[in-house]
Amino acid sequence: MSGPYTDPMPTLDGVWKLEREAGALPPFGLSKRIFGSGGWTLVAGLPAAYFRVERRAGEGATLDYLGWPVKDELTPRADGSWSGRGLLAGREFCRFRLVRDPT
Repeated sequence: MSGPYTDPMPTLDGVWKLEREAGALPPFGLSKRIFGSGGWTLVAGLPAAYFRVERRAGEGATLDYLGWPVKDELTPRADGSWSGRGLLAGREFCRFRLVRDPT
């Protein structure tokens, strides 16, 4: 066996609750629905913004919103959730955590 064993990057496919950690986000009501190479951010369960998923080998993923100068950079956490930071025109405006929604 050559090199250290590393777990594969966890999947993003599914429905995720968004937990605000810092910055300009409402404290509740946001979620993300991600499947394959795209998904939606939902506000109170209603689709608000479509994004493309760009996976970064071994580093996480970027959600690139169509028609908006917004990107979310995601990094997997050891507990299966994801750390995220929202960028507006390349500048960070929030930090959040994605937690899988079991429903």
